[in-house]
Amino acid sequence: MSKQASKVPLLHLSEVSDEEGERIFYSGRLEDLPPSFTEYDSSHRHSYFAVFYFVEGKGTHKIDFQNFEIEKNSLFFLKPGQVHSWKFKKKPKGFALKIHPEFYSKLNEKNTSLRSFPYFGFDSGLSKIHPEKFSKLRSDFSRLVEEFKENADPKILFYISGLILLQIQKEYETSAALLIRKNRPVSEFQSLLEKYFIKERGTSFYARRLGLASNTLNRICQNSLGISAKSVIHDRLLLECKRLLLHSDLNITQISSELGFTDNAYFSRYFKKQSGVSPEQFRESGRKVQ
Repeated sequence: MSKQASKVPLLHLSEVSDEEGERIFYSGRLEDLPPSFTEYDSSHRHSYFAVFYFVEGKGTHKIDFQNFEIEKNSLFFLKPGQVHSWKFKKKPKGFALKIHPEFYSKLNEKNTSLRSFPYFGFDSGLSKIHPEKFSKLRSDFSRLVEEFKENADPKILFYISGLILLQIQKEYETSAALLIRKNRPVSEFQSLLEKYFIKERGTSFYARRLGLASNTLNRICQNSLGISAKSVIHDRLLLECKRLLLHSDLNITQISSELGFTDNAYFSRYFKKQSGVSPEQFRESGRKVQ
């Protein structure tokens, strides 16, 4: 694969500000971000978890090919690996919280704890909610931003941000009561899928790892997600195909290799079967509307 061909750009916390050195935690006001970020409409991934709370704002936030309206009192969640971009019609006001898993590790906390919050879990969940108790969130966010600006002890940042994340969890669970996936095998299946979907595309592999029969895993997925386990696998692989086609400059052969297909002809047949169009058609039509 050509070293010059790039995948989807990966944004790190060290790129959030002009300060030197590695950054694993950030909290700030949306209105204080540099223009290059408040007008950032180039699709990219994050290496960290993020919450964006818009107190005011108007525009569009695209997350993994879904468009969400940016509006007053709206909360957005991003997990590592998701591709997103945004375009504003009105300068936003609000808060940003960005946490790299290593922040938890350095405080001797389990970095998997971030995944325990339902909006940061491996299942799809909701990417946006409207909190009801927004005054508490604004107050806590303001406190966190001030502490961060004053270079507070990381433990202080940890506890205040933890309070915010717990408050958001309450709001999220209220908003997503019918959508939150509480079925443990499904969550474990999707967690395994994130690790192995490029190499392992058979239901039996995941069923064995979960200690289940394949038909049992299918039944659980049908009951919880409305689709078969095989469809879940195909949907995840197809999402990655679309990400690379639209948001990278890899050619079809390189994408085929990146995703573990034996050749680009097989990749093209697979993509057309799953999406209804060829990879070239999808790339061309998608980039026209970006």
